[in-house]
Amino acid sequence: MSELLLDRVADDVVTALETGRAPVNERSRLYEDLGLDSLMLMQLMHLLQERRPQLGDLLLPDIVSHMADVGTLTDLLRAATGEDDLDDTGAAGGPWCAAGGIGQKAAA
Repeated sequence: MSELLLDRVADDVVTALETGRAPVNERSRLYEDLGLDSLMLMQLMHLLQERRPQLGDLLLPDIVSHMADVGTLTDLLRAATGEDDLDDTGAAGGPWCAAGGIGQKAAA
């Protein structure tokens, strides 16, 4: 797992938690360990979309059903972009976004 990507996702999770730098690692469970609630989840989804516009419109229920921990979320983002090191410019793109994968709106 890319440490840079993991660090960026962990930073987004900590920002959504609004509690300062929590001990977040790839095995940190979003709900049980970190105490993520529905409002924090919305904040996290907003941060992910804002900082990574290449993700497009994530469908919250699809993403949430696949997010168990920070590592899983990181893997989902990597799959969505096809990149190990997402940048904040939205330059990356991958088959997950284009093909209507998890969290992506299906083509009409």
